[in-house]
Amino acid sequence: MFSTFRMTALAVSVAICAAACGTSTNDPSADPTADTGGADPASDAQQALTVKLNAYIECFNEVDSKVHAGAEHYTSWIKDPEAGPTGRESTVYPPYDISAYNMRDCKPMADAIATPPSLPQLDAAARRYDDALKALQPVSHEVHDYYERLDHEDDQFAKGKQLHAPLMSALSEFVDASAAFSSELDAQNDAAQREHLIALEQAEGRTREYYRLAMMLDAKEIIGLLQEDAFDVSRANTLLEGFNRISDEAHAKVADIEPGRMDWNSFETAAEAFRREGKARVKRVANKTPYSQMEKGWLDNPTLAPEGSPGRLMNLYNKLVFQSNRQ
Repeated sequence: MFSTFRMTALAVSVAICAAACGTSTNDPSADPTADTGGADPASDAQQALTVKLNAYIECFNEVDSKVHAGAEHYTSWIKDPEAGPTGRESTVYPPYDISAYNMRDCKPMADAIATPPSLPQLDAAARRYDDALKALQPVSHEVHDYYERLDHEDDQFAKGKQLHAPLMSALSEFVDASAAFSSELDAQNDAAQREHLIALEQAEGRTREYYRLAMMLDAKEIIGLLQEDAFDVSRANTLLEGFNRISDEAHAKVADIEPGRMDWNSFETAAEAFRREGKARVKRVANKTPYSQMEKGWLDNPTLAPEGSPGRLMNLYNKLVFQSNRQ
């Protein structure tokens, strides 16, 4: 009932900005406390935007996929999620708990919404998301504890039936708010990263950090297109060719630089695996190659997803993001 697949894609994609738009710990010249000889309005504006986006990103990444997965977990044992539990179920699964620890990373959201720069559409989506999360958390926590403590065995599901409708209503609003927030956040995040990439090249040239960010922006565009059941094959091939070109250029110019050569090699290995699987995905769609009956059962399994499937490509994209964040 509640799809987690798309949300996973967004969670890993927006995570890039936290590393790319922030201060690089490997570059002493990027120290924000260093004396730069005077204020730089452009730099201050970029820093303010980065702080705001990272506040949004940290909250999103901390709770969003957990809520969606927990909704799937909860509704999986209920025959009719609209009607709720009958009380005759032998197996129950509570929604995953949204703990105070999870909510901690969302506390800066309210301040970020009110802090410049003003981003009307994104800020409005963030406010709705924050409100939906705060409304969902207490009822989700109550349902979680109710089933986790086996209280349904004592009252024959009476409280579970009572709590089901409020939980589903809160989940429905959260899912809608999440879709709107992730869409706006994704668009703003892309724009910020593109601006950062241009500034990086102007200031330092095509460094290893430049290539890392350029490759991840290309990879993000590829995963966004190739996750669809049907897509423009010509455009997909163009994107993959562009990713291949920037990867080859990066290898020729920065692969052997020390320090960090081994970490970069791991990033390159992940990038090549992603590129190859991207080609396999395009080939399957272009040739309209069906999945076997066995492969159909593996489509949602991140480790067993068949070659050329969205799940397999997503798994390799996640690994690429992990290696990117290690640089």
